[in-house]
Amino acid sequence: MSSASQRSTRTVRTPSSILKKPRSIKSRLSELHSTPIKVRFVLPHSQKVNSILEGYIQSKVSRDYENLVCLLRDAELTDDDVSSILTEATECISILNQNLRLFVEALLSIPWTDKSPKVVSEYQSFIVNLLSAHNYHAKMVVDKLVKLFLPDPTEPDWPEGTPSKKDQNKFVNIHALIKLLLNVIPMCREILMSSVTSQFPYYNKSTHMHEYYVHNLLCILEYQPCFRPDILSLLFSKLIIMDVNAPREEIEKFLNADEEMFSMDDDAKSVKTSTTAFTQVDRHALSHALDICLEKVFNYFKSKCYDSNSGEPNWEQTKKLYHDMIVIFEKIILPTYDTHHVQFIMFLLCSYNIAVTEAFLNFLWKKVCNPNVAPVLRQASVNYIASLLARANFIPLTMVKGTLQQLAEWIHSYISTQDGLECVNSDLRVHQVFYSVCQALFYIVSFRHKDLVKSKKSIVFLESLNMAKMVTSRLNPLRVCQPAVVQNFAAITRKYQLAYCYTVIDHNSRNVLPTIYQSANGTVVMSNNILDGYYPFDPFVLERSGKKIHPSYRDYEETESNRETEQSDAAEVDDFLFGHEVSSPPKSRSHKFSYGSSPGFKFKI
Repeated sequence: MSSASQRSTRTVRTPSSILKKPRSIKSRLSELHSTPIKVRFVLPHSQKVNSILEGYIQSKVSRDYENLVCLLRDAELTDDDVSSILTEATECISILNQNLRLFVEALLSIPWTDKSPKVVSEYQSFIVNLLSAHNYHAKMVVDKLVKLFLPDPTEPDWPEGTPSKKDQNKFVNIHALIKLLLNVIPMCREILMSSVTSQFPYYNKSTHMHEYYVHNLLCILEYQPCFRPDILSLLFSKLIIMDVNAPREEIEKFLNADEEMFSMDDDAKSVKTSTTAFTQVDRHALSHALDICLEKVFNYFKSKCYDSNSGEPNWEQTKKLYHDMIVIFEKIILPTYDTHHVQFIMFLLCSYNIAVTEAFLNFLWKKVCNPNVAPVLRQASVNYIASLLARANFIPLTMVKGTLQQLAEWIHSYISTQDGLECVNSDLRVHQVFYSVCQALFYIVSFRHKDLVKSKKSIVFLESLNMAKMVTSRLNPLRVCQPAVVQNFAAITRKYQLAYCYTVIDHNSRNVLPTIYQSANGTVVMSNNILDGYYPFDPFVLERSGKKIHPSYRDYEETESNRETEQSDAAEVDDFLFGHEVSSPPKSRSHKFSYGSSPGFKFKI
């Protein structure tokens, strides 16, 4: 066949056309990404790695060196390829100084965790030998290892928080190498803590990224328990950021939202997301990530406080863990206002051993009594005491009574001091610790009154607290305590004739004047003279981690005294305290003391 006929045949088979279907740039790029170019690893010019590296060092011949680095980064390496390159790199390990940093970095970028046990062992040995000879590569090595604590963004969440078999094998290999480095290269300890801190995921990252990272941090503690104070401190400082950005109220709104609410885009957005100056936060996703992370932390604490084989409590481990946590609590959790879930780690720890509960209450009480501690921390401490005694069902009644006795003695001592003065400053800011201690006592009595009035002996104990003197003192604590606490305390004390509060409440309701003052920065502030009602152990609303809390948690139950108070006759109001005529109970007496959020009772009108 002639060449002309061949050209004719080819023309017939592949007719050209200018009427092709237009294709977008996006579709072309997607095809390129879906069919990556695979490069097989072949050493350039069949040279040995040692020859290429020495040639680069001596004559600065960079072509072969750059080709080698690019091949290591981009090639698809088999187990034999990795084994070969590690063997040759080990032979020239003495020359792998800072001038060959790119080559070392390329070696560190090789995917090795899913290789055969032989290749994994060779890689680990190479890294240990490399850092033993050149410790200035330590930071780069450790950073690369910690980066493996972050999953691929496409990976799905773990079912029930349990790592897959593939991930488990990966973690074993990573942590085996980290353990070797910590034992052989002491400087890696500081580098590791710096690296895990800097690479901790931002608080609005995915749930899987957080659970992946937290899981690996807790794995480090299994072979390096000396890191526990630092890692737990890092962990709680990050979790507390997540906690304050996912408030309980928003979580409850999302959980209780009906279908009609989600049919409206504006309402759904107002519940689910919140935009800050820097980013948009999905509160539901954030609360879920917090839930998963707290579950892992709770599981870790339980594994340390109980023997894994017998299931018996391990007092020595519990004591050590408490000492680590009380420092973190004092520095991170206690000073942070309006957290909702992270502080329950102390609740859980106290539930493991009553001795821990006693130590925690003593720690808090010392804070309250110390005048050198900032008033806001003293108030927070007494709120923790009140909330723990009210909500924990594992605390014996004797401990509750002992704490009430301490609170009452402190209150009466403070009142005596003020009675010795010619005039009393009624500003809430001056006596805020005193009012907080009074509110704590009122709260505990109201919440635990069913246990406190079971016997005549218990009622005699309550009478010995002399609560009537507290409510009629010149400082008038009923005026500034939370209305929900005041109303329920009044109902309980009236029923058992422990104190007569309603005339004081009536008098206060007719003398309500706001306080206006100038703050430190010059701003004019108007105060309603009512204490804040923050109680740290109010209901825990996260689902998965909450399973560890609920068995030890006490919910409030409305009692007969609340209903009787609503039906009480006006003539039964005690009015002798101020010599007033009998008047009808204030409208606020019809408020119910029921299960709810801060201040522990929901105040319904």
